[in-house]
Amino acid sequence: MAFSQQRGRPTRGRGSDRTPQASDRRIQRAREEGQRGRKRLVFFFGAMVLLAIAGVTIGLWYTQFYSPPRVNAAFINDTRFNQGDVVKRVRMIQAAQGYTASSISLTDILRVLYNPDLDVSAGPFRLGMVQMELLKQGAAEYGISVTEEEIDGSVRAVFTPTVPEGQIATPDQIEREFKEQYQGYLNFNRISDSDYRRLTEEQMYFFRMRSALGANLPTEKEHVEVSWLRTPLRPDPSLGDPERWQDLTAISERLESEEFEIVAQEFSAAFRFADPNGYVGWVPRGAFPKLDVRLFGDEQIEALAIGEVSEAWESSGYLYFMEIANGPEVLEVSDDWTERLKDMALQRWLEDRFEQGTSEGWLGIKYDSEIYAWAAEQLRQTAQQNRGESRGS
Repeated sequence: MAFSQQRGRPTRGRGSDRTPQASDRRIQRAREEGQRGRKRLVFFFGAMVLLAIAGVTIGLWYTQFYSPPRVNAAFINDTRFNQGDVVKRVRMIQAAQGYTASSISLTDILRVLYNPDLDVSAGPFRLGMVQMELLKQGAAEYGISVTEEEIDGSVRAVFTPTVPEGQIATPDQIEREFKEQYQGYLNFNRISDSDYRRLTEEQMYFFRMRSALGANLPTEKEHVEVSWLRTPLRPDPSLGDPERWQDLTAISERLESEEFEIVAQEFSAAFRFADPNGYVGWVPRGAFPKLDVRLFGDEQIEALAIGEVSEAWESSGYLYFMEIANGPEVLEVSDDWTERLKDMALQRWLEDRFEQGTSEGWLGIKYDSEIYAWAAEQLRQTAQQNRGESRGS
């Protein structure tokens, strides 16, 4: 019996792996492989989505913050200026004005890059960056250079503290305070040491080139005695109601029926060369080159007659109504007018050099409203900050 029971027991053989249990395991493995495949597919698509989002984010950051400052705005030979350079320069001007400007227009930014209505007598900050670079590159022709030691001396002259009378300070204390004041200024205005040193260098070139170009001016020139009424060509919020300044028809009509001094007293914008009533005095030829053609005449246009009032005449962003009282007469050039003639010698040199550079192709300026709008926004944000609190923190 035992033997027969043993023979009747199922035995294992080669075909034993085809049992239902084995089939279940294969199905389970297939399912697990499918799940892993789906997980890999989901992970792949998820990674692609994340990469796309990151790419868009990086692209926006690049176009909004990285790329615009590095877009070329101007070139002078091998020197390039970008939008970031323009923003730094305007921030320096904002700092000098105490960040009081309520807005920065595209025109303001363009004038920082290149000022077409240049008046050199207003100082080096009124020159555009392109004009400053022209001075720097042309200085060697006049034997002018600026050394690093001279820049160091200028920086120290500005930021080294003055020891109050009766107090004693060691050289180490003075040096420490100099470094603190200078670094604080750089941090406050968001510029680097190299940025500030460049500005210092440019100002030194400005005054040295001005002296060189004005070294051989004549001591006698033709003069006319003139009064003028000077009104801005574009609206200037600092002058109040723009209609008052720009209603040229009303100004012309009043000049026909009233004394020149009375109308000028009411309408003329302040100018250091003129009294409040518009009287300027004896003006030498060349002191205001764009006005010379009406004051002194040329081959095509006659000079104003004595007592005649001119039509509106444009010069450096202003319109002038002029009246001649006497002249022309050859007179000795006064010291004040000599300084003005030095400014005009430098200004003519800059205008001639700019024209030469653009015609020969080694100077160019890029006008891009979108990029300048970006720069204007950066400067608007800077101007809105409470700089006093930032400095004290």
